[in-house]
Order: sequence, then C-alpha cells, then structure tokens
Amino acid sequence: MQKRPTNSDVKVATPPGPAAPAMLIRIHLENGSVQSFVQADETTARKTWDAIDPVRLFTQARVVIAGDYSKSVFVGPAIVRIDFVQHFCPCWKFPEGYSDIVELSEADFRKNAHLDEPELMAKREQCTPVGDLLVSFLKLEFRSSAPLYLMTELSVKLPAENQSFMRFLLSKSGFHMRLRGGGVGVVNLAQLMAYTAYPGVAQVPSDTWPAEPLLPMIGS
Repeated sequence: MQKRPTNSDVKVATPPGPAAPAMLIRIHLENGSVQSFVQADETTARKTWDAIDPVRLFTQARVVIAGDYSKSVFVGPAIVRIDFVQHFCPCWKFPEGYSDIVELSEADFRKNAHLDEPELMAKREQCTPVGDLLVSFLKLEFRSSAPLYLMTELSVKLPAENQSFMRFLLSKSGFHMRLRGGGVGVVNLAQLMAYTAYPGVAQVPSDTWPAEPLLPMIGS
C-alpha cells in the first residue's frame, strides 16, 4: 500500500483569516489567462458559495461576475478551473469513496510518487484489502493549460467498482479539490485530455495496452 505523505511531505496552506476578503475567486481560461475577483461581504459570499454545485458548474452556458462598475461574462466550456478562497465553509464532499483530493506542486508530486526513485514506486497490482485507504498521485493534462498534480485518498472498492473514478474523470463534468495555497478549486473535466495515476487501482479495462511509460525529467 502506498504510504500516505505526512504534513511535511505535502505543503498545503490554510485559507486566509478573517481579515482577508470574504471570498477570492480566480477564473482560469483555456488561453492561459487568469482573472481574479473579491467579495468583501461574507453574507454575499456565503450566498454565492451555497448556490454552487461543483459537478454542474461548467454545464451552464456562462458564468457572470458583476461588481459596482463592471460585469464580466465567461463562456462556461472555455473555463479550465475556478478557484474559491474563503474561510467560512469547508470543502464540499468528495466523490463517493474519496476522503481527500488535494493539489500538489510538480516537485511534491514527483517526490511523493517517487518518480525519481523508481525502485521505491508502489506497484499498481498491489494487494490492498477492500475498505482500506489507497493513496495515488495523479497528473491531469489539459488542452491549452499547464498540467495539474493531485494526491487522492480513496477507500478501495470491490474489483467491479474500481473503475468508477476513471469514468468520473472522463464524464466532462466538474470536480473539486483542495488547493495547495488554501481554498477549493473546481476543474472543468471537459478540458481534460489525459491523466496518469501512480499507482492507481489494480483493475484496468479489458482492452488496456500493457506498456511502461518513459518518465520525463522535472521541468520538461
């Protein structure tokens, strides 16, 4: 079983304190640009947060953000992810079976997945009892933006159910994660091109091609 990283292995900052704006919103677009907005009033910020369904966030045709002097309209399918940094509400519940999904830096991803120490890498076909926790490290690749690195912690299911997360990632809906800088990010899976899991669950589809990846060096 893959060892779960300690707090010193994975650096995740806490959300801002009460002195910060009630909510910071960052919109990441497929052209690589990022636009940020703040809401100072906590009551208004809570109302916005409570209305969000992360799974369906990108199914709407547009996301509109309006201030006292401006209105910004974003085309839903063109958004790669939206970050919400606030201190008044915890993260939403993760997909069924997952206890944690957290963003990592590339360096932390490589360190904890042991990509530079292949002799320490956990094998995919390890024997993890049903119900035990399995830690995996994921690299998500998108059409026009930088890769996203994640650590996931899930409860191992029966073999017939272990492909549920792959189906979810390919669903073109939205999914959320804890941000390494504090807050919650919602990713548009319609922008996803590919992903790799280390080690991932033992079961794979029957039409899987057996081969080993050539691992790139950091920064490449």
